[in-house]
Amino acid sequence: MPSEAVLGQELLDERRTETRRYKLRFPTREALEASLAIEAVGGAVAVALPERRVISLDVPAAQVSFMAESFEAARQHYGAEIVEDYRYSLEQLDFYNPLAFAPEGEAQQSLDDVIEAIGAPQAWSHSRGEGVVIAIVDTGIDGLRPEFPHYKRHPRSWAANGEDPWTDWQGHGSMCAAIAAGTRSQGGEFDGVAPDAMIMSCRTHFYDTELAAIYDELTSLAREGATVIASNSFGVQSGSPPPVPADSDFIPALDDAIAAGVIVCFSAGNYHHLAGGTPDGHEPNSIWLHKGRSDLLTVGAAKPDGSMWYYSSRGPGQFPGQPLTSPKPDLVGITPPFGRVVYGSNVSVLKDGWGTSGCCPQAAGLIALLQSKRHAEDEPPLSRDQLFDVIRKSSVSLGHHGHSQGAGRLDCEAAVNRI
Repeated sequence: MPSEAVLGQELLDERRTETRRYKLRFPTREALEASLAIEAVGGAVAVALPERRVISLDVPAAQVSFMAESFEAARQHYGAEIVEDYRYSLEQLDFYNPLAFAPEGEAQQSLDDVIEAIGAPQAWSHSRGEGVVIAIVDTGIDGLRPEFPHYKRHPRSWAANGEDPWTDWQGHGSMCAAIAAGTRSQGGEFDGVAPDAMIMSCRTHFYDTELAAIYDELTSLAREGATVIASNSFGVQSGSPPPVPADSDFIPALDDAIAAGVIVCFSAGNYHHLAGGTPDGHEPNSIWLHKGRSDLLTVGAAKPDGSMWYYSSRGPGQFPGQPLTSPKPDLVGITPPFGRVVYGSNVSVLKDGWGTSGCCPQAAGLIALLQSKRHAEDEPPLSRDQLFDVIRKSSVSLGHHGHSQGAGRLDCEAAVNRI
């Protein structure tokens, strides 16, 4: 039977689906602090960003009209600007659908096979990720899974007010964490790419303000001297170019984190078929928004046989040729059909693989191996540009157009041997 804590978390998650999230931006920090009494009249503060002069409120759907008076008071008395908090989509296939999962007996390959195919075990003689923090910006991580023992959990793991980062509201975040840095050391079923890396769970519902708060925390860690890698598997689920989100705090926070030295990986997206692309086609473009930036690594998805997954988003990115962009994806990971992997509290078999979501943490784990090797040799960490150059140049071409595969399939052994 689920514990009371688990049941309470499930109720919280259910309540989240019945709320609206609003962002309130104030002219000064003092105005923000004075306004927090608004919580007493129907809204619960989910995130506070005092340095950015922003709070976000969860408002039960039934109370939205009631809150109009309170919002108007916030405008008049505190100068607040009020907008609905932008929400990104979980980078998923149809993981909410039970038909996306298959019985254990239908498994063709598992995470072990993927780890072997990308050369991670061969790299472990040089490095296993020690001394590096991998932040999993996702749906949380199931702390009951033995792949995530307490000694691997970063003490500054993050969740919105009232939530626990070591619970997973969907299952997806546990999958990404296991791929990047799960361990068998305490009875886990799988090792990830970097099994000795520290894991920082950053549990989010993908609201702009939550992502800003997470990246502000990652910035602080990096400025304090931590080696931080962020794995992100969310985006905008669309077959056509989405508009740039207005009034974003996440993008400025992302800028700050990258400037502070956080190495950022993003899944390319699972939108190629939504854009009308054929499985073997390298167009049209379906990599959206910030995933085209040159200062982050964008990762697509191939099958173990080297063919591209039908859904893996193709480049070159939404804003090709603009300043600070580069052709995308940078590379691909691999994910098997009917692949067996941690998903939430269970080990499950996913018919259509793990999406680009399951490939992004492979790249994050590889970066952890590279930086950890530098630590072990008493050498300074590689710069972002050095890391990306090593990873691209050591990747194995699968024979596809660059808009599909980038530089090719990542190779942990070759990358570690290159530095």
